[in-house]
Amino acid sequence: AVVSTQSTGVISYHTVLDMATMNKEDVAVASAVAEKYLGESGVIFFAAAVAVSALGNTMCALLATSRYLQAAGAQGVLPGVFGLISRRFRTPVFAIGYMCLATVLFVLIGDLSTLINSATYTSFAFTTLCSIGVVVMRFTKPDHPRPVKVWIVFPLVTACFGVYMFVIPWFGSNTLLNGLWIGITIVGGVPLYFLCVNKKYRLSALVKLSDRVTATAGRILNSEVNIQ
Repeated sequence: AVVSTQSTGVISYHTVLDMATMNKEDVAVASAVAEKYLGESGVIFFAAAVAVSALGNTMCALLATSRYLQAAGAQGVLPGVFGLISRRFRTPVFAIGYMCLATVLFVLIGDLSTLINSATYTSFAFTTLCSIGVVVMRFTKPDHPRPVKVWIVFPLVTACFGVYMFVIPWFGSNTLLNGLWIGITIVGGVPLYFLCVNKKYRLSALVKLSDRVTATAGRILNSEVNIQ
């Protein structure tokens, strides 16, 4: 139903507006369509609807993504401080705070187009790797217990789409920016994992420091140290 609604909306945009108008950088497509059919009141209505929709999408993305970080911290994939959960609200308070800080840093990098390209490209890289991992484990560990077993077509399609979205931007004008964000993510994340998380290579001093930070943050945020 969601895909059908979005597809219908995109088709209606192309029916009402020509490509030259839609390609203009200063044209908001939805507002242009509303103005053509409903006048100024339509523009106000669509602007309010888009604002409410964007707020709802942001809230859902914040709650869902912070749970990913919390689960990774609880299972030892990320430092344990990410596994903290509020005793009162049962929300991953540290993960939400981390995401808010990351959002502020993204906003400071420049214009909206740069923000969208950098954040989306980085997230697509890891979404693609996760989808490929699901397909690989389906054949290498077919009997491994899993709470949900999806039809293999879905991760295959997601992986193919992700590879396409990951490769195509390298042929555009943001090649340097995309490579910079991937480099920052890998250079920052890989050493952190091996030095603080991986049981074989992690340094005892950093482990103690991580545990101390987790305990201190748990007291300050009134959260449980939920490490499995």
